[in-house]
Amino acid sequence: MAEVLIIRHAEPELRGVFLGSLDPGLSETGRVMAAEIVVPDDLNLYVSPKRRARETADAIRSGFQIVEGLREIDYGPWEGLSWKQIESQYPKESELKMQDWLGYTVPGAEPWAHFRKRVEMALMECTAPYAIVAHLAVNSVIHEIITGKPAYEFRQAYCEIVRLTL
Repeated sequence: MAEVLIIRHAEPELRGVFLGSLDPGLSETGRVMAAEIVVPDDLNLYVSPKRRARETADAIRSGFQIVEGLREIDYGPWEGLSWKQIESQYPKESELKMQDWLGYTVPGAEPWAHFRKRVEMALMECTAPYAIVAHLAVNSVIHEIITGKPAYEFRQAYCEIVRLTL
């Protein structure tokens, strides 16, 4: 059995909005939080290419591999907007999303099925035992793949480490 750690990046500069493919760095609080993460040296470290994940990984250790497929889902026209703004600007679409979060895709965004397949393919690049620094949606898919528990039930705070076994 191999250990797997899935770590959500530290607090970004930009909060309270859908970040997706946006690329903010870490906040001052995020930098402090990231510096407190400890990952055993015997685990391979794989990281999303997004700045907030890379900066988190830099605080953990030097020597990690960026895996392009671990980038966050692209929310299309919703990126940079709060949920309140989305409900105001996209009332029909936000209602459809709430009815079927993983099944409905706002036009211009990345479909969940495509995103899930991308993350699944990215995991094939990771050699166990490993730790991954990525994003909430990415980590929810990884958790689902490893445990079989639905992605929509997954919750994870900034810098939270979820330990799993392969």
